Amino acid sequence: MSLMPNILLVDDEERFINSLESILKYYQYNCTKALSGNEAIQLLQQKQFDLALLDVGLPDISGCDIAEFIKNSCQNTTAIMLTGISTVETAVKAMKQGAYDFLSKPINHETLLKTIDKGLQHNKLIRELRGSEIRFQTLSEAAWEGIVIHEKGRLIEANHQFFRMFGYTKEELQYGLFIESILPTASLHVIKQNIDNDIFGSYQIAGVRKDGTEFPIETNSRALQYMGRPARVCAIRDLSERIRAEEEKLSLQKKLAKANKLKALGLMAGSVAHDLNNILSGIVSYPELLLTQMDEQEKYYPEIKKIQETGKRAAAVVADLVALARGGLPPTTVENINDIILSHLSSIEHGERLASYPNVVIKTNLQKNLHNTYCSPQHIHKILLNLIGNALEAVKDSGVIRISTRNSKFINPLSDGYRSLGAGNYIKLCISDNGMGICQNDMDHIFDPFYTTKMMGKSGTGLGLSIVWNTVQEHNGWIEVKDNKPGAIFEIYLPATKDSRAGSAQDIARKRSLQGSGETILLIDDQPEQNETMEKLLSKLGYKTHSVTSGEEGITFLETQGVDLVLLDMMMGEGLSGRETYERILEVRPGQKAIIISGYSRNEDVLQARALGISDFLEKPVTLPKISQAIKQSLSRS
Repeated sequence: MSLMPNILLVDDEERFINSLESILKYYQYNCTKALSGNEAIQLLQQKQFDLALLDVGLPDISGCDIAEFIKNSCQNTTAIMLTGISTVETAVKAMKQGAYDFLSKPINHETLLKTIDKGLQHNKLIRELRGSEIRFQTLSEAAWEGIVIHEKGRLIEANHQFFRMFGYTKEELQYGLFIESILPTASLHVIKQNIDNDIFGSYQIAGVRKDGTEFPIETNSRALQYMGRPARVCAIRDLSERIRAEEEKLSLQKKLAKANKLKALGLMAGSVAHDLNNILSGIVSYPELLLTQMDEQEKYYPEIKKIQETGKRAAAVVADLVALARGGLPPTTVENINDIILSHLSSIEHGERLASYPNVVIKTNLQKNLHNTYCSPQHIHKILLNLIGNALEAVKDSGVIRISTRNSKFINPLSDGYRSLGAGNYIKLCISDNGMGICQNDMDHIFDPFYTTKMMGKSGTGLGLSIVWNTVQEHNGWIEVKDNKPGAIFEIYLPATKDSRAGSAQDIARKRSLQGSGETILLIDDQPEQNETMEKLLSKLGYKTHSVTSGEEGITFLETQGVDLVLLDMMMGEGLSGRETYERILEVRPGQKAIIISGYSRNEDVLQARALGISDFLEKPVTLPKISQAIKQSLSRS
């Protein structure tokens, strides 16, 4: 059963209001009486009424004021005025105050019922309209898109997202906004064509905010009837975040592709490094064995020394491949740059390259008493090889290349808080030529990886100067390139040190201290020639050795015999790896000391091996000082 309407009766004449209540109750209306204006307002605040019959002339508050209260605070209540004085002025005032209709006393019952019925229908329509507006407003404001209704280019209604998107206010919309306010010229041309040709649908254009900034938008429009007139409703979506996300995704995809490429390159580099280091072990180790048995004045000593140095520089190239696959900084020792320069200028590589440029003159101006620096000699050789090689190609048939060194005060721009620090002591190495020089555009990109100015088919990968830059940075130095007019000049700054290089007396003392005392060492390497080379080195150092070519053989040997130290390769063919071998060795010989020597191994394997107790890790090819020092340190550990 449906509920009957609630009607509030307000009149100060009790007999009249009781009579009115009797009539309405007869027609099954729910009635509530109020004999004053204040009582009526209290009831309106406590209870919801569908309709109120208000006497105009109340003693405390005017019925018109109550009608205004209902209009402002009780929007679901319809007010009908009652008065004994029927004047146009009173009627107009009542209607302005929000009354729906006006009845004069004495009231005709039939007229009363008809007016109440119309008032209730009006109330129902108002409620439905208001509910519809609320639903529309809620959906509109809840939408992600900006929604705007426009009529022939004039914007007539919009939601909050639209105002937030374009920077306008509702007041500005009421004063007058047109599509020219929100679209740049190019987009406006497209939209006007669509409006003129009644074209609807979705398309991407540019929008313009109130502050003049343009941004990408997607619009979707359709026709509708608004206030009885044809109009267009348009949903507008800001694409800025989506485009930014797509650009970020594309950037990440490029980085992922690059990472995958480097990963593949790293895998290749690791495989090549392992094989090359095994080959280079003999080139580095055998000359070292020969040199330990010769005096510097003996015949062929310089040549054998050059073979050894060449092998070390080849090993440094392999170290670059390892760094590419795994990363890492080169080990450094105290060196004098002058000695490295002179060594490079007398090297086989430099001599072979210089033979192709017989008319080029290389002049040196090396400062005496030059400070020492901590560096990797092999990597400094690489810097010289690249810079001198580039200079030779720049001067071509004839010209002059100058190499100079001097002590210098310098502020490294990459130092933390460098502006507040004073200049430090550096070694300055300059390599200049009088060739064609470097144009400014190339100078801006000259250290970028794979950037090259050389013709297709000529030497050069675009990595040379990138390697120089990275090497200098790894040495905490700085490099600059300048126009030499003619030619170019490269200036390299390396931090100086007061530490001294180990002299010959110190070398002898160090070598004696690194000699073994007959300790037994087990060699485990799947390459027999590697075991043979290492056995000769260790024998020279005073150690007893035994060698096997697999992890399984090493475990079997240790089940019956103990040794002081195990030297094992990390990557050994199809059998157990170095780490797996060491795990099994610990089951047989708990606490067994061991060192890994490998041509290449992954960082994860090295970390896992160290966690098991491996005391040191050496990369092939190993030199006599490195292996002797590592063995001494390992044996001395408790």
